[in-house]
Parts: sequence; structure tokens; C-alpha cells
Amino acid sequence: MNEPLDLSSGRYLNETAIRNHALRCSAQFRAGKFTRVGQDFIDEVKADAEAALRELRAKAATQLNEPLAHEDTFTTGLFELRASGILNDLIGRIVQNKVRRQPSCGKTLGRTR
Repeated sequence: MNEPLDLSSGRYLNETAIRNHALRCSAQFRAGKFTRVGQDFIDEVKADAEAALRELRAKAATQLNEPLAHEDTFTTGLFELRASGILNDLIGRIVQNKVRRQPSCGKTLGRTR
């Protein structure tokens, strides 16, 4: 039902794809300034993606009663495919925005010291 949302405890996101996209964003928007992607950058993307899912879940909060348990699956494969595309676009924009905001300090995307 309302299980805890924790993207850090399993493999929910493709870290290789995130790294590759971050480096492509660096080449496109920052003249290739960054040539490496730190784990902290990946962790921040995971945290932002998790926050987006939490926000989506919060929009469906019940006002008066606890959610009623259900055994049915309400989505179809087509809906899940469309939702997957939207989530992929969202994560791509999260990565792109992080690369664009990264201060020019060193060659690694991630926390600055």
C-alpha cells in the first residue's frame, strides 16, 4: 500500500545511463568541462527522482480514511510504457539541470570541495 519509498536500497535507476547522459550534457552545455561523474552526483539524481515520486504519491493522498487495500492492478502495459517514458524524460532533465548548475571546479561532476 503505502510502503516506504527508498531508491537507494535497490537498483531502481540505471547509473550507467545517468553517467553517460551527464557526460553528454557536459559536452553539449559546458564545452566538455567535466569528464567524470562522481557517485555523489548519482546519489543526488536518485534523491531528486525519489522526491519527484514522493510528490506524485502525495497528490493521491486520501483525506478522510486510510487507503483501502486492493488486489487489482489498475494500470495496463501501455500506461506503464507511457509513464516510463515520462519518468525517463524527467530524470534526463534532472541530470541536465544538475550539469548546467555545477560549478566549474575540477573535472568531476559532484560535490565541490
